[in-house]
Amino acid sequence: MRESFTEITRLEPLDVFYVGERHKTFFEYPAHCHEVYELNFVENAKGAVRTIGDSKETIGNLDLVLMTGAKLVHVWEQGTCPEQDIYEITIHIDPDAFNGSFMEKRAFVSIRRMLQRAQRGLAFSEPAIHILREDIVNLAHSNESFASVIRLFNLLYRLSLVEDARELSSSAFVGAKEENEDNRIHKVREFIAEHYMQDVSLPQMAKLVCMNPDAFSRFFRNKTGRTPNRYLIDYRLGIAARMLLTTQLSVAEIGFSCGFNTLSHFNRLFRESKGCTPSEFREQF
Repeated sequence: MRESFTEITRLEPLDVFYVGERHKTFFEYPAHCHEVYELNFVENAKGAVRTIGDSKETIGNLDLVLMTGAKLVHVWEQGTCPEQDIYEITIHIDPDAFNGSFMEKRAFVSIRRMLQRAQRGLAFSEPAIHILREDIVNLAHSNESFASVIRLFNLLYRLSLVEDARELSSSAFVGAKEENEDNRIHKVREFIAEHYMQDVSLPQMAKLVCMNPDAFSRFFRNKTGRTPNRYLIDYRLGIAARMLLTTQLSVAEIGFSCGFNTLSHFNRLFRESKGCTPSEFREQF
């Protein structure tokens, strides 16, 4: 199992953020996590492998990820990347910059939502990165303290307007809270979090919110983008992924403890979701 560590960053107590810019031939930094927020930009590293929580992807020529989860383990590895001039900009941001009543103002609503989603890691598309690349590079080269903070918040605001940003790690794996204004959705999510290891049926979930199963299924999908059963499966897989990395239980024991009735069913769903079997996932980490 890959070991990870909590990084002590170079962000000073009196600074809002710190920027590290580097050209390198390969990725060598180990898996880690930290309290500070991180925006990581990578260019010219097609074929490298990015792992964020229980998400593992091969990146293209441009990669940009925002991470706000204090326990969100992440690492970029060489993979099949053949390039000799990888360009990377890492921005570490003090979370305290977003605390207080001022950040509750309407002007910051899209930024707050983005930071919430980024607890799981938030990846931006290459077209969006192309548009924002100059802003990121300029921030790395800025020497003016106040002006730099303004540039940072402008960059975060523009990022918060990107519509196709993708959440990476599962919420169950990182323990991120799912924010939703509808109390009925929250009630069902809480029920799943407490009973995922047991048999949970669509009628059970619908009954919680006093709806018939068909209407509830349409309602849940409209609010979350997933059917209730798909959400349940994804939640179980996220818990299973964390147990694979943090316990010595066998794959079968983990599968059964997470509510999967058979080992073959667990293996099949895990492979479909993660691109590898539970055993391979454990070995790769």
